[in-house]
Amino acid sequence: MDGMKGIPKGAAIAIDDLLDNCAEIKPGQEVVLFAQLDGLHGGDNLIDPQVISWLQAGIQHRGANASILWIDEPDKPHAWRIPPVYWAALQACDVFISHSFNLTTEEFGQIWQKTSELGVAFVRNMATTPALLNSAWAQTPYELVSQIRYQAAMAFQVGLPFQLTADNGTHLEGSIDTPGNPSSPTYTTLRNEGFSYRPFPELVFPPIRVSDTSGTFVFDRMLTWWSRYIGLPPVFAAPIHLTIEKNRITRVEGGDEAVRLKEFMDFLKGRIGDSVYTFPSMHSGVHPQAEVGPHQCPNPLHRRMVEHGNSSFVHGHIGRSMTPPAGYPYWLHITADIRNATWRVGQNLVHDRGRLTALDHPEVLAVAAKYPGRPGLGPIPRGY
Repeated sequence: MDGMKGIPKGAAIAIDDLLDNCAEIKPGQEVVLFAQLDGLHGGDNLIDPQVISWLQAGIQHRGANASILWIDEPDKPHAWRIPPVYWAALQACDVFISHSFNLTTEEFGQIWQKTSELGVAFVRNMATTPALLNSAWAQTPYELVSQIRYQAAMAFQVGLPFQLTADNGTHLEGSIDTPGNPSSPTYTTLRNEGFSYRPFPELVFPPIRVSDTSGTFVFDRMLTWWSRYIGLPPVFAAPIHLTIEKNRITRVEGGDEAVRLKEFMDFLKGRIGDSVYTFPSMHSGVHPQAEVGPHQCPNPLHRRMVEHGNSSFVHGHIGRSMTPPAGYPYWLHITADIRNATWRVGQNLVHDRGRLTALDHPEVLAVAAKYPGRPGLGPIPRGY
């Protein structure tokens, strides 16, 4: 951000990383910055106009053209839509930087498909306020977290057995299945290798499809896009116990949260059929600094989204399908998040009581060494 005044040093570091290493802005490109108005007034789409202004200035400083699209799209549960102006903007740009909590590629497969068809780089910026940009989470080098993501996925070879255990009673066994995404024949891919979607900061490695999976999975939180519509808080008062037999959820037990989840799954059965009871895939967070406090982000939905990407969390997927059914064109992204688990795949230890072992990989350490003074693999440096 050379020559730009009035931006805190930490936020400027994060903005440079976002624009240069994630979005890869080039001179002459058409760039759209997208946001939703309700986020300015207490809505779920958390956004600060100062962030949009800083990003616009940074894009222009790089010789690209930055257009801003604000929309006011009421939330209509189970009848969500992509506004026509959104589709028009996608077709008129090279890079689309979204700041929306409601309209994401994880839940709307149509967005992913269209950006891939158009060759548009779709960036989801989750550091949507000055405080979040100024956090250790946003200032951890994008290159570093991308390398962690790549190395973490190396263990997942098709056919290998796996075992997941935790002190909370989780014990799950099965085997690694083939990737479900035809455009991604392996689990080891980088975001900029033919993929349109690039989250900032980086979140997770690709969902690992599992087969012959049985046991118990105990969790006390989930990702907050769907939890809002289920009627669950970001973190539960009592954990939910799933009994899984051959990739099918046969029992949902616990307190009030378990009752609500079961009711919602039964409701969704009327929309998507029996597949809502499947347990098809798992993966984990990859970001070693993915956690922010209430003083950095008062919004609990957004804080839980940040934490979801922490490298200490493993996520199970409930009812996830790569092919949404006709009449209900949304990807289920109901996650069962568990912290401090041990995950073994074949002879490889992927998580050791919550520590992602890829953090110790030589290539990860080599990238971390390139960024002295920045947040990285260890404790957050003083001042963050």
